[in-house]
Amino acid sequence: MIFTTLYRTSFYLMLTLATLTMSVDVTDNNFSILFPVMVALSGFLAVMTVDRNPALGLPRPAANGLAMVSIGLVLLEYLIDPDSLLRVLAHFLVYLQLIKMFLPKTPEDDWFLVLLGLTQVLVGVFISQSDRVGLLMFSWAFLTLWVLSLFSLHRDSLRYRSIASPVFSTTPSEPRDSLRSGSSAVPILQASTASPSDEAYPGLLDLPFVLSGIRVTALTLALGGVIFLAMPRRGTTTRMSRGSEPVAGHLTGFDDEVQLGQLGEILENDSVVMSIELFNEVQQRIKPTDELLWRGVTMSKYQEGRWYREEKGYSPPPNLDRPRTIQQSIKLEVTDSPVLFGLRPINKMVAASRQVSEFNANDGTFTRDALRPGSFDYVVTSDPDSTNPQPGEDPLKEDRRRTLLAVPPDLIAPLRQIALPIIEKIPAEDREAQARALDDYLRISGKFSYTLRMTVVDRKIDPVLDFLINRKEGHCEYYASALALLLRSVDIPARLVNGFKGGDWNELAQVLSVRQKHAHSWVEVYLDSPANSPPKWLTLDPTPANERRDSVNRVGGFGSNFRQFTDFIRYIWVFFVVGYNADRQQRLIYEPIRQLVNEARSGFAMMGQSIRPLLANLLHFKDVGQFISVRGFFVSFTALFLLVMLTRAFLWVVGRILRWFRGTDQDPSSLSAGVVFYRRLTQLLADYGLDRPPAETQHEFARRATVFLTGGGLKTESVADVPRLVVDAFYRVRFGHLTLSPEVLMSIEARLDALEASLRSKDA
Repeated sequence: MIFTTLYRTSFYLMLTLATLTMSVDVTDNNFSILFPVMVALSGFLAVMTVDRNPALGLPRPAANGLAMVSIGLVLLEYLIDPDSLLRVLAHFLVYLQLIKMFLPKTPEDDWFLVLLGLTQVLVGVFISQSDRVGLLMFSWAFLTLWVLSLFSLHRDSLRYRSIASPVFSTTPSEPRDSLRSGSSAVPILQASTASPSDEAYPGLLDLPFVLSGIRVTALTLALGGVIFLAMPRRGTTTRMSRGSEPVAGHLTGFDDEVQLGQLGEILENDSVVMSIELFNEVQQRIKPTDELLWRGVTMSKYQEGRWYREEKGYSPPPNLDRPRTIQQSIKLEVTDSPVLFGLRPINKMVAASRQVSEFNANDGTFTRDALRPGSFDYVVTSDPDSTNPQPGEDPLKEDRRRTLLAVPPDLIAPLRQIALPIIEKIPAEDREAQARALDDYLRISGKFSYTLRMTVVDRKIDPVLDFLINRKEGHCEYYASALALLLRSVDIPARLVNGFKGGDWNELAQVLSVRQKHAHSWVEVYLDSPANSPPKWLTLDPTPANERRDSVNRVGGFGSNFRQFTDFIRYIWVFFVVGYNADRQQRLIYEPIRQLVNEARSGFAMMGQSIRPLLANLLHFKDVGQFISVRGFFVSFTALFLLVMLTRAFLWVVGRILRWFRGTDQDPSSLSAGVVFYRRLTQLLADYGLDRPPAETQHEFARRATVFLTGGGLKTESVADVPRLVVDAFYRVRFGHLTLSPEVLMSIEARLDALEASLRSKDA
């Protein structure tokens, strides 16, 4: 029972992981997460009931009725929501799985359940390619290999029990043939009834067995991973959509209209938005030394606590090659926002798939042309100097200048009352100094503090004014909004920017994971620039950096302590499974191999140049007299030795190849007589329905054959000792490497003839 319980427990755990893989990232159905719980509970009940006593299983008519009910549930769910066909079919798989679990199971039923689990995993990978799904899929694959190894043993135990229900006990007797030496007792077999609850493999499930199973599983996964990585890729990976599309997560704060404070909804969310690899101009990985600003969208119009994006002016994105660059290889997770992020100023942006990026020349924002299922891969090339203007951005015209100076009429007076005392000692023409003074007032004056609490003191006034006068605490969106409006109140054009700041750097993977909690708002201030030249913008971040950093670090709870490990696993999944393409393969495998070959070639060339003069001096003989010398003897001996070794190696390789082509010689005349007798025995017994299963040893087969012949009546009882005699001879020859005497061979042949005659007479 120990083996059966282990097998069934592992089997149902595998099915639970498969269902969890399918359900973990379904965001539009709150009941989907209940399916793994149902499968786990059903597996526990099945182990305690039907797997112990098949009579407790569902009757077949009841199972067929439940299957029809599940079809009705699926149709009803589809009629309620026709856009979720894939999810509905996935639920149908779970219904079938639950029904099958409560039926008495044959090996064919187990195979059916394994295929159902595999289908659920494939559906889960199609719905989402998140790191959670990747980790679950890897765990499922590891556990499936373990279950399949147990399944092979389980199937053979069922075959053995179906072929022979007896178990055996032994009593000692004297030896009866010349194959035994000495006077030790020989066991005589007695049949007793086998119980279905007997342990199939007593003593098998020890620590070495478990460790060997884990070792084989790990080796299989490692070999499969090597094949996967080395298999040539033709191009970039694309993900096609069939059926219902995966649900895209909403990225709050990056719409055309944003309610003030709305960005705080995602500041407490630990989900990954994008994974970024950073390279310099010579494709060397670099580590960020500070919290980088990942620019997203700009907001220009403010009214009654809401920010609005300005009109879009799309034009071809910039495509510049500069000597010094920071390259960002970005994998953006599935979102419903077309906004693309990068370090400003951006010189070039190239999408890795068939999609193209669009550029808003009015505000320097990048977007993708269409939303498609799956993550979005793209590469950004930026200027290391963030103070340089954005290439391709239009000069600030008068109408847009008025937009960036607009302040609600009821806010102008109170805002100027706050701003003017701060900048009164700064020359009016020094706009940059005035802007920095207002930034310092919010960031380092000590009058304001950072918090994610959404409290309101006075609902009758504008929330920005309430923040500046009453609350004096809030998150980045309030700081940036306050600074933008303060600047506008003193005639300095400014706009709000929503994006991300910083990220979690993983030392193992050398990748930056930007999460929703890293969402951030800051301000871009327009500084007068020459006509017909790109506008120059000053980036200011009025949010207290240390307080914000502490708040961000608190998000994630206990799991953030394992961030290095979990992010590394996610990096492997995102970049080397889901996003593994030809470019990454070249960089990971083929370029290092090519570099190693070139270095080896260069090294051997240098060695050849060094050895060539030595060989020239050693092998140069002016005449025969110089050859007959110690040096000549050494050269000739070495040449002959190498020739002999090469000849032996050549003959060994040729012999191996010939043996491989010819195969093992199966001519019975060249085999040992003991092996021939054993084959004759198995053939005789097989003709009468007694076969040896793969899991049974020859000695166990001889025991069962003895019981079979003993129970066949007087005609076969007299030859019941023949299987044991033949197997003993086989063991001596096969494993003991002994030679049987002619008398023993004649005796065995006579006994086999007697066995054949007895079986034929019994059949007649």
